[in-house]
Amino acid sequence: MQEFVYINPGFSLFVAMLAVLLGVSILLFFRDVLFQKRHTIQHNFPVVGHLRYMLERIGPELRQYWVANDKEERPFTRSERTWVYASAKGENNAFGFGTSEEIDALGYPIVKHAAFPFPDDEAVVIDGDPSLVPCLKIIGPQRQRPWRPRSIVNVSAMSYGSLGRKATEAINRGCALAQ
Repeated sequence: MQEFVYINPGFSLFVAMLAVLLGVSILLFFRDVLFQKRHTIQHNFPVVGHLRYMLERIGPELRQYWVANDKEERPFTRSERTWVYASAKGENNAFGFGTSEEIDALGYPIVKHAAFPFPDDEAVVIDGDPSLVPCLKIIGPQRQRPWRPRSIVNVSAMSYGSLGRKATEAINRGCALAQ
């Protein structure tokens, strides 16, 4: 009598996928230890370092639904750490903070369109200039010579290379008028 051996096709597929994953992990290990010099984390912790970078890449999505927003982390927010990492790597560290700021928080300045004017009788005029809204932010408070901008109306960081000469000139003239 002949016996039939039944092999579960799902099990074979699982073993094959496990073998491929193990083979890729071994190749990744040797690449990270022997050749990869750019990322210290991947060099010191091969294979696991890739998991760290993958989780960092999908971090905003994870925090959005399960952990915390970009402004709740302490002592430095996620936005501040991202800026420090980019600066340390010599990469572009100019990015907008935009609407991730807490615009409903106390003390956050809001410039409204002329369709919703502020009543003139409630306005406080500073140094005889009705358009001056003093900035509360001090830049470099721990430095020898901290600086406070005269106004909250300033030009944000942007790519002047992508703007034409006339646009850049118009922005600069508008800033001069706002001073």
